[in-house]
Amino acid sequence: MAIQSASEFEAVVNNAVIAIEKAIQESGTNDRLAVVRDDLTRIGAAARTGAKLKALRPKLEDVADTVQVQIPSNDKLLNDLWDLLDYVDYRA
Repeated sequence: MAIQSASEFEAVVNNAVIAIEKAIQESGTNDRLAVVRDDLTRIGAAARTGAKLKALRPKLEDVADTVQVQIPSNDKLLNDLWDLLDYVDYRA
């Protein structure tokens, strides 16, 4: 489902952060996922400022790539991250 607004972007980011936090809790300490969680939180904070969000797009791509490697079994999370990237590319 395509993200249509900044508030929807924020909601998807928050759900992704929760999913990543859950993965961290299940796997024990995972420094890379903790960095990804923190990066995603910063990206979510920039959701209402298009220029900042565009500047953070490479970081969002890094987040998606890391999640794909670290949590490959969570298809919903991966799809949400790709939707976030699409939002930044086409709507921000």
